[in-house]
This record gives sequence, structure tokens and C-alpha cells, in this order.
Amino acid sequence: MPRSNPRPSSAPILTPEAELPARPRRALITGGARGLGRAFALDLARAGWDVAVIDRDLAGHLEFPEEAASAPILDALQAQPGTHLAYPADVTDPRSLYEVMAELTTQWGTLDALVCNAGGGSGELLGNRASTMSLAELRDALERNLVGTVATVQAALPLLSIGDDAAILTMSSLNGLEPTATGSYAHYGVAKAAVAHYSRYLARDLGPQGIRVNCLAPGPIATGRLVHRMAENPTANASVRNALGRIGTVEDVVPLVRFLLSPEAGYLTGQVIRIDGGL
Repeated sequence: MPRSNPRPSSAPILTPEAELPARPRRALITGGARGLGRAFALDLARAGWDVAVIDRDLAGHLEFPEEAASAPILDALQAQPGTHLAYPADVTDPRSLYEVMAELTTQWGTLDALVCNAGGGSGELLGNRASTMSLAELRDALERNLVGTVATVQAALPLLSIGDDAAILTMSSLNGLEPTATGSYAHYGVAKAAVAHYSRYLARDLGPQGIRVNCLAPGPIATGRLVHRMAENPTANASVRNALGRIGTVEDVVPLVRFLLSPEAGYLTGQVIRIDGGL
């Protein structure tokens, strides 16, 4: 009786699940050249993610002496395994955002996570009280924080909609949840409050598509920028006291961000989460 030739022992037997290795998860982080955005990017890269960053100044880490000794963000990312990208772009310029998304579509085709970290405030820490705030600085704060977040989400949404269990994380602030003890810096607090409420609306809007949206509201975190600004006016944060008796560090924040972007947080959406040491 004829017999068929046996399969060579070296030939792999592939099941559908084994045909292709799982690709790394992919994240885009705005404001990623320094501060919290940089810390988020590097932490995700170390955890095996492919990471792309956007910043209007990719050498932004040189702005403050506390971070100036660090490597440029793309160099730091490329010291980690994976495929990492960096783009100079301003989140308040929709055209530049759509150009970045076109590049990411070519490079990756999809995103698993978006971190809208770009933002910030301007002006004196003890200025801009609600009754006397500069309208110019209010408009600037709204552009940087609220408008930049909305524009980034709208540009990135086609890439997020392709994948499974996509997540968006926006950045508010403790100042966006309650006023400062001195009543100052109201323009920044109002802008961050708008980001928090936009995020709630966005979670309700995108939930049916399986896209989760959460918002982080940190208290004082010792980034290079905050350390520099507090040194300019030590009395501005003199009344800040928390249950843990210390200011936060970027290392306190990054594990929470990694969790919120992961499938393990798959039933968590529409939340504004404080991380402030119990202020």
C-alpha cells in the first residue's frame, strides 16, 4: 500500500493563532519632549509599547536646567526595543496634526492609545485671579489645553477607531477640580476644568465604538517646569499640604497611566482621576 511522504520534522505546523506574532501596542503622546509626557513615553517604551511623540519643540527638555542633561526624547526612546517616532507639531495647529496622522497611518496604520498631554499655563503663579484675569492669557490657556486636546482627538480618531480596546487619556489638573488656596492662576484652572468635562462628554460619545476615555488630574508633580516655577516664587505653593507629606514625582504617575491605557482597565471610562498624595 503506498504511503505518503512524511512531513519533514523541520517544517512548522501553523495554527491560525500562531501564524503571526502579536504586534506591540502603539501609543501617541503629545507634549512628549519633557516633563510628564516624556516620562509617559519612556515608561510605555520600557513596557514594550511602540511610542510616537508630538511636541512643538522636540528639544523642549533643554528649557529647564532640571531636565537639560537628558537625551533628546527620540534618542532616549530609541535606546529601548521597538519602533519609536517623534514629530515636531503644535496641537493648536490642526493642519500639522493631520500631517502627523498621515505619517502614522503610513508607518503604523492604527493606534491603541492616545495621551493628550500637551498644555500648560503662563503668567504669574499668584496672578490671574478670577475677577481680574488677563483675557489674553485665558485665551492662550484655553487654546493650549482645551482646543489642543479637542484638535488632537479629532485628528487621531480614525487611527484609534481601527483597533480593539483603544484608550484616550486627557490631562486635567487638581486646579481644574478645585480652586487654588490663594484664588490665583484661575485662567489655567478654568481651562483644565473644561478638559475634564470635555473628557466626560467624549467618553459618552465614543463608548459605543469601544474607545475608552479617562482624564488624569495630578496635583503638584516635580517636573523640571514645576520645580523651576516654584523656585521663582516659593510662596505660591506654601499652603500645599497633602496626606503623604511630600510633592509627587513622575514615578508616582507613570504606573497609573500605563494601567489606564491597558486592557486591564477595560471597564473604566468617563472618569476624572486625582493623583495628588491626598491633598
